[in-house]
Amino acid sequence: MADANDYLINYTRQAREGQLTPLIGRAKELERLIHILLRASKNNPVVVGPAGIGKTALLKGLISFMASGDAPEYMQSREVVSLDVAKLMLDAKDDKEYADLAKQAIQFIIDSDKQKVLYLDDISFLVQMDSNPENREVAKFLKLALVADKINCMTETNTVLFVSFLEKDSAVMAHMQSLLLEEPTLDESIEICDARKGALEGHYSIVIPPETVRVACQLTGRYVKQRAFPEKALDLLDDSASLLMMDIARGEVASESNTLTQDFCFRTISDWTGIPVEKVDAEDKARLAHAEDILRERVVGQDNAVQVVAEALRRSRSGLQDPNRPIGSFLFIGTTGTGKTELAKSLADFMFNDETALMRLDMSEYMERNSVARLIGPPPGSPGFEAGGLLTESIRLKPFQVILFDEVEKAHLDILNLMLQLLDEGRLTDSKGVTVDFRNTIIILTSNVGANLPSYQRVAKLTEYFRPEFLNRLDDIVSFHQLKPDHLRKIVEIHLGKLLKRAAAIGYQVTVDEKAKDWFVDEVFASKFGVRALKRLIQDQVENPLSLLIMQEKIHPGIPVFLNVDSSGRKLQVYAKRGEAKIEPPPPAQEKEIIEEVVEEKEEEFVPSPRPEEMPAENAPEPASETESQNVPESDETTA
Repeated sequence: MADANDYLINYTRQAREGQLTPLIGRAKELERLIHILLRASKNNPVVVGPAGIGKTALLKGLISFMASGDAPEYMQSREVVSLDVAKLMLDAKDDKEYADLAKQAIQFIIDSDKQKVLYLDDISFLVQMDSNPENREVAKFLKLALVADKINCMTETNTVLFVSFLEKDSAVMAHMQSLLLEEPTLDESIEICDARKGALEGHYSIVIPPETVRVACQLTGRYVKQRAFPEKALDLLDDSASLLMMDIARGEVASESNTLTQDFCFRTISDWTGIPVEKVDAEDKARLAHAEDILRERVVGQDNAVQVVAEALRRSRSGLQDPNRPIGSFLFIGTTGTGKTELAKSLADFMFNDETALMRLDMSEYMERNSVARLIGPPPGSPGFEAGGLLTESIRLKPFQVILFDEVEKAHLDILNLMLQLLDEGRLTDSKGVTVDFRNTIIILTSNVGANLPSYQRVAKLTEYFRPEFLNRLDDIVSFHQLKPDHLRKIVEIHLGKLLKRAAAIGYQVTVDEKAKDWFVDEVFASKFGVRALKRLIQDQVENPLSLLIMQEKIHPGIPVFLNVDSSGRKLQVYAKRGEAKIEPPPPAQEKEIIEEVVEEKEEEFVPSPRPEEMPAENAPEPASETESQNVPESDETTA
């Protein structure tokens, strides 16, 4: 049988041979660990903290100190060892033999009379976490030795396991001393990464300048908030160096180039987050300075709302915003069709270059108490528990989004209470106990409450639906007013422009008459549905007739298509001029028949509702004859 010493890894020997990574910073925490080891009781330290924060690096830094000549003589004479679990599993024929070999190795450490300190990187050796009875035997054996003060050990664990297992075991905790390790600051992380970049430089045969290290830490600090320093910054440098190697292999970068520039960090963080490279660039200040102008290209007539949102974006990007809150949280108040949802879409496009980075939640679906489980997940043991919540899972997987809570006054009170934590601290805890980070999101809530009241009466009206502590957590309450005709004219041009682009993409050049634009403005201004009525009008009065002509093959790509108002000034007409050699014109009689057929369908299917000022249908004049119409050419057009 192999010697028990063969199943131990001697870290002290590795430290004296220079195989352990030097500890950067953490002087205060290192000194605290030394004090714990020198104590007469409770001299078994356990380092607690999230993954990637540097727990292992701190303990190995302690081992390096113990192996150096600067440590007290009592500590220099001791060796830190760890169980070689891989070798134990390789030599053991079954679980029982594995447990026997592990207990022999632990007994060997006990027999050293505390000249050996056991380093546990696997907490299951201390607590009975595994269902395998042989593993429980090892844990029980080690626990008895620890409680009897026959062995010294040091270990590490994350916060969840510490609270769930170790802290509940009072017998073990009576002999251990915990040290909560905090995440290093940005400056400390830059120092750590700059000291540890040598391993990456040696692996890739490249040079990583200090400014690239600084940018990597700044980018991960801004965009990767769900992970901890310094691991996330080192991961970004590693990934960026790999990207450089790929570009060299593809010939996109000169083979002699061996310097990792900041551009590779921008490209990598863009791949991680889905944000375009040009919007990741930390120097993208000019674009943010003119955010209002960019947003006004889509959101017309709501200058105050656009300015409030743009100011919040600048505060967030400049670093003056509270880092523990979302980028911005707003309550949009206004009647339907005034641009609330359009501003939310514009924000998603401006921030993330993608309108689909908008998560819209209709609060009319969350009026019941049990609907809270749909957002954060059902409680343990309920159906669908593993799937998580709709809101929390979406943000956990894609943390850069605009979240739109539509008609929030309809939500159940429990959901509004849930939002208090989200708005104030920028995080939510789902049903699984996982904390989801909302600090990279923009929260927009819309409501019609008090939309028609003067501004000085709106807050009083809002307090009838929302608690003061809810309203006080919002960055701003933004009012959307009714649009004026000149605003509607610009919106009509924007929406018609989108239609013209879609038509041009399939080969049809559509020309819109100025009077037709005025017709749309009048119709939208007279309706009660705001800009939302415009989309239906364009669909009914332009898209439907035009698609009918296309399906009937009465127009073909290359034939100019026109949209104008008929001689009565009340109705739109779509007609296409036949191009030379584009399509063989039919005989006059047939052409007349086609015109009458299409016009008849137009009268039945596409005539909009009459305005109030129009005379009753029974007194309406007869349709204009061909000789009375001035807009339709005589014999070379197809009309709808």
